[in-house]
Amino acid sequence: MQFLIITAAVISFLFFRVFYFLKMGGAPEWAVPEVIAKGVTSEFFVFYGFYCFFKNQDKSPAFTRYGIKMLAGLSVAVLADLVINLNIPAGMMTFLVMQIFFILAFAEFKAFSAKYFLLTVLISVIFLAGDLLSPFFYLKTLFVPLAIYTFFLVGSALKSLDALSLANKRARLIPFAAILFLASDFILQFTLGDICQLPFIPDQIANNLCHVLYYAAQFMFAHSLSKDFLKE
Repeated sequence: MQFLIITAAVISFLFFRVFYFLKMGGAPEWAVPEVIAKGVTSEFFVFYGFYCFFKNQDKSPAFTRYGIKMLAGLSVAVLADLVINLNIPAGMMTFLVMQIFFILAFAEFKAFSAKYFLLTVLISVIFLAGDLLSPFFYLKTLFVPLAIYTFFLVGSALKSLDALSLANKRARLIPFAAILFLASDFILQFTLGDICQLPFIPDQIANNLCHVLYYAAQFMFAHSLSKDFLKE
């Protein structure tokens, strides 16, 4: 069953990319809108996450709490995938809600600390300073929502690193997925023509790489629900 879900997801993703290129060349009347193809593709990692979670019958209370929060985050991500195509700031804030659920899920690994908050602020400021000082970015009104989202995105990636202290090697999947997600959002900046113009990176390459990393990360998060790595 897992193989079938992953195979269907890959096929759906390839069709989603086809619709992207149809849009680039002027989509014919019969073509399904890209946003719908994207939404269908996104549904697969949520479905896979629920399948893994409920198939896993032997779950500890801590892992159950982790799973519920992770499923909530993955579900919000589907909505965010659709909203960001309609309005970028609204999409950022919807993804921010997803990151909050992820952070709460990762809090099952280790409690929050002052060091965590300080590192989150420091790294976020470095990222935002890089965007502000770069000659390629024109953030304007997007700076405030980008700054808020960056704080939670960085906070999620840093909190995921707590999984490295867990004994079960399956937990290593979590920070790896979080780093892929961070890389995906970093590349996403370069595909937003209104705020960034990079003449040396073709938009098609950046867009495809962004989505490959994004869906890989989400499926890894979903797959993490297939085995309890928090059980003592």
